[in-house]
Amino acid sequence: MNRIVLALLLSMMIVIPISESTADAAEQKEYLYFRDVTIPAFQNMREFFNLPNRAGKYEVRLLSDSVGPLTFRIIRAEEDIEKEIKRHRSYNIDDHEFHLSFINPEGKYDLIVEMANSNPISAALVTVIVVEQL
Repeated sequence: MNRIVLALLLSMMIVIPISESTADAAEQKEYLYFRDVTIPAFQNMREFFNLPNRAGKYEVRLLSDSVGPLTFRIIRAEEDIEKEIKRHRSYNIDDHEFHLSFINPEGKYDLIVEMANSNPISAALVTVIVVEQL
């Protein structure tokens, strides 16, 4: 009995510092966008993020447990000009993950995230997360 109580007390002491550090990390980030997107078979989808006069560094993360292949593209847009920053094609059966830092030093660029589902049979569920790092 004493061992169980001691184990519970020790586990509580370990959990408390981890929770505090997680709260501190959450204060350092501002979530701009969090959404689950369903992409039908053989379709693509574009998400546009208008960031006027919002200089900073942004973390873009795309996650999916769907059957691939999936293609993720990050595009920087300035007025009518688009420039692809990164393209990633994932052939995994599940556990697709794409991560990129989008740097907007002068606040003049917009962000476009494009996702394409190349699976001819099933739709893909993709989680799109954009976080501003402060």
